[in-house]
Formats: sequence, structure tokens, C-alpha cells
Amino acid sequence: MAVVRILIAAGKAADADDLASKAKTAGYRVKARASSGKEAFALAEAKHPDLVLIDTHLRGDMSIPAVVKKLQMLCNTPVVLVASSDNDIPVPRKNTAVPYGCLVRPFGARQFRQVIDAAVYRHSLEQGASVNGSSKREYDGAMVRKIAHDINNSLSSALANIQLSRRSDVSGDRLYEHLNGAEDSVLRARDQSRQLLTSSAEPETEAGAQRSAHVPASPPRGTGAHKKDTAAAYRILLMDDEAAILSATSEMLSFLGHQVTVAENGDEAIDLYKKAQTDAEPFDAVILDVTVPGGSGAQETLPRLQVLDPNVRAIISSGYATHPMVVSFAARGFVAALVKPYGFKELEESLARAFLS
Repeated sequence: MAVVRILIAAGKAADADDLASKAKTAGYRVKARASSGKEAFALAEAKHPDLVLIDTHLRGDMSIPAVVKKLQMLCNTPVVLVASSDNDIPVPRKNTAVPYGCLVRPFGARQFRQVIDAAVYRHSLEQGASVNGSSKREYDGAMVRKIAHDINNSLSSALANIQLSRRSDVSGDRLYEHLNGAEDSVLRARDQSRQLLTSSAEPETEAGAQRSAHVPASPPRGTGAHKKDTAAAYRILLMDDEAAILSATSEMLSFLGHQVTVAENGDEAIDLYKKAQTDAEPFDAVILDVTVPGGSGAQETLPRLQVLDPNVRAIISSGYATHPMVVSFAARGFVAALVKPYGFKELEESLARAFLS
């Protein structure tokens, strides 16, 4: 698939720089920048980008709905809006053009890519892009599974916050913090679900794989090392690139009596694991996310951990229930698998499996 070419329109240079940095990190090509609606329209006519990314705070006299309508109807270019809050997104009215997607700050790298990819893909479908049958089905399935993965990440955070509120004796600000975290995650999941523009039936083999991911056919391998009682408190290293997942899962593990250290990528996890060994306070288990955009995920990190500690107990975590590493986690060197969204029950079960005698 060709690299997506993006035109960025933002009234403030700092906002344009931020969007350009996110676009380049995601693998897109920034064709040009504009600070006003009029300039964005002129550049779109001249540069022919695949998508225009518009910050809702533009310079000039043109309203955001007018800019969107002109770009999408006259330039035939899809628009994704970037807003600082839901209130900054214009309410669709009669005879106005609806943007192909919206992003509300703060948003992560996954959501950024997911919204843009879905917008470009939807536009290509509407233009009748010629794609042969087999590759089209493959792309459809990959897109749907990717969006489902992002939804599961958001729901995992929501589920954790809701269950923490139920189990904890909290009130006032702390309770509202949990509930606000849950609400934000549900709203993200809602926005992500709206990107499911086409249906994709899972092949029978993958449906079977999904069942296997939850109920493994064979027990995980033993490490040969002495394992603690399942009721014991463990020192756990948690790696995930999503801040919401790190926060919610850390709180759940802490609530269960465990000590938690977090890492955002594989390199950071390796450094923390080494330090813990040096300090004679080694981790009892690690939870590794499969996908870390721009960094090392579970597949790259586990072999490095095994060099440091051949008996490392690693639990794989993913929003893809049918990911090959999740389905065959034991064969890949993991002791258990966590499929997002997960709650207390799934966490406790994965830890019990990890410390089976």
C-alpha cells in the first residue's frame, strides 16, 4: 500500500508541528502545511494529498464546516478534524459535509493511525478503487481486526476502572477519578467503533484460534524454578505503550496485593529487569504487550529477557485474540496469555497459571 500523503492545516505553529511529528512517526508523508482554510484549499488543489488533517483552530474567515465542504466536494479529498474537546467539533447540519474522522486530544499513536487509515480506506471505497478480490478481503479483515484491537484497549481500561470502583472502598475525588477514566475509555471505544466501516467475517480457523486464546489446549511450560503460592504477593513488571492500560492494570494488580513497575516499551523493560536483578529484588513475572508502535513489543523483548533470566515468567497481552503469539503462547515461551479487555478475574487466572507448580 502506498504511503499516505497528508496536508496539515493548523492555526498555531506548535499544533502543526505536533501533528506533523505524529504523522511522520506513523509512517505518513507530510506534503505541506497551511494555517488557514483558504491556504489549505489552495495547497490541496496544487499538491493533491490523500488526506487533510485540520486542527479546528484555524486562521482566517472560513468556518470549519466551510473548509471541510470545500476540500471534500471540490478537491475530493477526505478530511479528519483534530479538536481540543468535543465542543470544538462542529455539529453536522443540513447541506454541510461531514468529515471522514475526528480526533479529540489527548489521543495516542494507535488511535491516530486507526482514524487516518480508516478515513483513507473509506474514501478509496467510495471512489471505487480497483482492488482484486483476494487482496481486498485481506485488507478488510486486517482493518477490522486492527480497529477491534484498539477498541479492546479502550475497553480494557474502562473495565479495570469500573471494577476498581466496585472493589475499592473509595469515595469523593478518587471514585470520580475511576469513573472519569472509565467514561473516557468508553468514549474512545465508541469513536473507534465508528471506524468499523465494513464488516469482516473471521475465518473459521481464526474463530477456533480465538477460543484457544482463552482456553489453551495444553498447560504452559514449567520454568523449573521454585514457584510461590498463588496467594502470595508478587513483584510484577508491566509493559504496555498505552498509558491508560498501564494505569488501570497497575491499580488492579496493586489492589490484589502485588508490587508493580511499569515500562512503555521493550528497551525500558529490559533496563528495569536488569536493575531489579542488580538490586537483588528480581521480578517474579512480567506482562508484555504484543504491539508497541515505534518500539520493541513482546516478540522482541522476551528473548532478551530469557538471556538475562532463563526462568523468566512472561505473560503475553494483546487486544488481538487471534494473534499467533497469543494463540500459541506456550510454544513461544510465555506462561500465560491475557486478551484485552481483561478484568480482575482474567488477571488472577493468568497469574495463577504463571505460578502453577
